[in-house]
Amino acid sequence: MVGTVITEAELKERLGKLPRVSLGALPTPLEPLPRISELLGVQVFIKRDDLTGLAFGGNKTRHLEFSLGQALHEGYDVIVNGAAVQSNYCRQTAAACAKFGLKCALVLRRLPEVEAIKVEPQGNLLLDYLFGADVRFIEPDEDLELAKERVAEEYRSKGHKPFVIRHPDISGGFGYLVCLLEIVEQCREMGFEPTHIIHSSSTPTQSGFVVGTKALGLNWKVIGVAPSDRDGVTQRIAEVSNLVAEKLGLSIKVTPSDVIFTTAFVGEGYGIPTPEGIEAMKLMARLEGIVLDPVYTAKAFAAIIAMAKNGQLTKEHKVIFVHTGGTPALFAYQPVLVEALELSRL
Repeated sequence: MVGTVITEAELKERLGKLPRVSLGALPTPLEPLPRISELLGVQVFIKRDDLTGLAFGGNKTRHLEFSLGQALHEGYDVIVNGAAVQSNYCRQTAAACAKFGLKCALVLRRLPEVEAIKVEPQGNLLLDYLFGADVRFIEPDEDLELAKERVAEEYRSKGHKPFVIRHPDISGGFGYLVCLLEIVEQCREMGFEPTHIIHSSSTPTQSGFVVGTKALGLNWKVIGVAPSDRDGVTQRIAEVSNLVAEKLGLSIKVTPSDVIFTTAFVGEGYGIPTPEGIEAMKLMARLEGIVLDPVYTAKAFAAIIAMAKNGQLTKEHKVIFVHTGGTPALFAYQPVLVEALELSRL
């Protein structure tokens, strides 16, 4: 990465020029995890973005502050989004639309290998219906972006002005620049300098952290832990990072080699819990009273546990684990958790 370091005030000023709405209870807390830290032999802190407030919270609240800010600024009246059936992004989109009186249309992809281990409607899908979203389903082999555009065209034909959230969208990069600025200030107040930021990532969240650490000249290692095994993610993160930097007028250039990203904890695939993830969920719940989700944050925290065990993380390190939310999906995975927790034997 190359670029010119700027101040926190300058970065805040640039972000402040973008259209934005208020959706989150920000800043979210940064808390120590004393019992986890003692067990792992590593100083671990948690950034509680599961507490952003909107519809049970999560990282996409930060994304939506900027995407809906743009949509409202430009006069759109329908928001079209889409992802998997238990999408946290879609759940928070539906809630945000309800808050601002916008129509929400969601295109949800069915994944047979995932649907087979869940109960529906539950978790995020149940909340989508509760928030009044127009929910559509597509099959695994259908193109999601084309399906969203078809729905948008349907609304256009009825006289609406639909705003399509396309993936990856750079709004998440802006949102996680805001998050990084919160972390910088909180670390200053708490009197410590982190060595690592580790989180679940598929693109935009990590882009914000990558751009922010470089723009502010922070020597923090940002590690994204993949929830799915897809090719070209580091390239995509670099591309989105550069788009974010360009939009803000930052002289930063990010290449794929600058992005630290691992697919080692995906397991069988997206949406399928792993034994290591389930153990991470149990550990966090029973030592710290904090709930992780089986699709994203459990796999990310499993990476931290593994890195502590193999010596990649030691007592010299100070790690911030970013809890990106997703907890409503937990309830859709009730059959998996009943088995993992051996509740069926009670």
